[in-house]
Amino acid sequence: MLFVGRYGLESIQRSVLMKTLPVGGLLNRYGIGNAYLIGDAVGAVIPTNGAGINPAMITAHLLGESMIRGYDYALLMNRLFRPLMDRMVMFRRIGDPLLMSRDAMELALRVSRGYMAGSIYEATLSSMRTSTFLKFLIGNLLIKLISSLA
Repeated sequence: MLFVGRYGLESIQRSVLMKTLPVGGLLNRYGIGNAYLIGDAVGAVIPTNGAGINPAMITAHLLGESMIRGYDYALLMNRLFRPLMDRMVMFRRIGDPLLMSRDAMELALRVSRGYMAGSIYEATLSSMRTSTFLKFLIGNLLIKLISSLA
């Protein structure tokens, strides 16, 4: 209330009972005149998980760079940050129906299980040193040999 009174603003309500997270993506405007929006105020919240600290720091950095170097804040936001946020909004829109339906979620898990296993296998192999990779291959061959004999 002190802030509201100090700047001659009008208070809309006396207390805040709850706050929602802006998970619908970035606003179309990032400010007006010499007043700029960053973080939650500009909609910089990851729509899939509600994370806001890192996006807030990114938007603050972009605003700082634009002020120090004379760049256009809206141009920086649209070029560097909006593509990421738009993808996250798309992922949320794709994911929400899956989360609301048990059958859809089970189907998605069955379909993706093979891809995930292959990706984990490839990631494991790509992170190994040559000697570890050779031991891994030999171990796999031995397991297959033993299981074929059994």
